[in-house]
Amino acid sequence: MKRISFIAMIVLLGFAAICLFWPRTVELPKLAAIDDPQLPSITGDTDAFSSGKPKLVAFYYTQCPDVCPMTVIDLLSLQETLEGKDVPENDYHVILITLDPEVDTVDRIKQYKNQFDITSGNWLFLRGTVEQTEEVTNQFKMVFQKDRDGQIVHGTTMYVLDDENQIRAVHDMNTGQAAVNVEQIAEHIETLIK
Repeated sequence: MKRISFIAMIVLLGFAAICLFWPRTVELPKLAAIDDPQLPSITGDTDAFSSGKPKLVAFYYTQCPDVCPMTVIDLLSLQETLEGKDVPENDYHVILITLDPEVDTVDRIKQYKNQFDITSGNWLFLRGTVEQTEEVTNQFKMVFQKDRDGQIVHGTTMYVLDDENQIRAVHDMNTGQAAVNVEQIAEHIETLIK
């Protein structure tokens, strides 16, 4: 497990270095392509990744005590920031994929969504089977592991995808050490919309 964590950390640092030092006047790099995961949303739709819009993808689970809820709060600030830049919510998606579909039922995810007063239609909460979840995390090279107590140790990377599901940037979730870089994500989403 330590070796996997070390490798994941090296990969994440590499992506972060690319994002930090890549000149802003240059197009965002194409880091990897994601096949169109057919994960259903809590409303039953399966076209989240085929919407033809840029998207921010983050992984979470409803019992997460810290990183996930702090990140959701920051992502609400992202939405406000984009609204302030006259970027309509219809132009992009915020996609949250549960890592714990056995516990995170549709009703539980709806309660989680309501807890944060998320009413915007561009926020999509996805919940697949355990197998589908593993397939999509493998595509994103996102490492996670559930322990006997139901706690999940997971990577803290979020992904900005373009309209063709190419990963164009990676960002850190709110780990308590630093908030989400809302301004930079907003810039990346704006770049991909133009």
